[in-house]
Amino acid sequence: MGNYNFKRFIQILGGTFIATFIIIGLLRGHYGQLYINVLWQDFGTSLSIVSIIGYCLNKWMWKWSIFQGWLVPFPCLEGEWEGHIFFNWNGTDQEKKIKIKIRQTFLQIQVLIETNESYSNSICASFDFDEMRGHKELVYSYINVPDVTIRGRSQIHYGTARLRYKEKDKTLEGTYWTDRKSVGDMILTKLH
Repeated sequence: MGNYNFKRFIQILGGTFIATFIIIGLLRGHYGQLYINVLWQDFGTSLSIVSIIGYCLNKWMWKWSIFQGWLVPFPCLEGEWEGHIFFNWNGTDQEKKIKIKIRQTFLQIQVLIETNESYSNSICASFDFDEMRGHKELVYSYINVPDVTIRGRSQIHYGTARLRYKEKDKTLEGTYWTDRKSVGDMILTKLH
């Protein structure tokens, strides 16, 4: 979610801090007083309030519909997803059922994948927006750790996935590729 979210987050908290500092000074009758102890008290109170707001914004408030669009340009993908991957391995087309769990805050997104033979954790993840075409894609790189019993045919490997979110259907669809030279498609549906 990277640089865009962090900049926006800092701008919001900075603006909220300034507004809170002024309001607290007015409510306490400190407006126009330039004594360091008075300013320090107002600064400390404002910082505490903005810290609580920042924590709540990062964890929960970003999901509220009032913030969607102007503050939060990305969809809430948090939850459990189920679907299939279609891939070609050693010249053979195959299909595998997968479950994905996505954890998301305003500043971070984590993708966890389980199959009957392995699990994957995202190393980094972000959204890629193309406003001209109306695309919102989740892009992440991951490490895949196969069960020990199958490592003779499937080693630990790295990969990247690019999944387009279809809001109407609540689906994620896209492709992935790995450093083992395998590629495939994923189709996922949100469970809850």
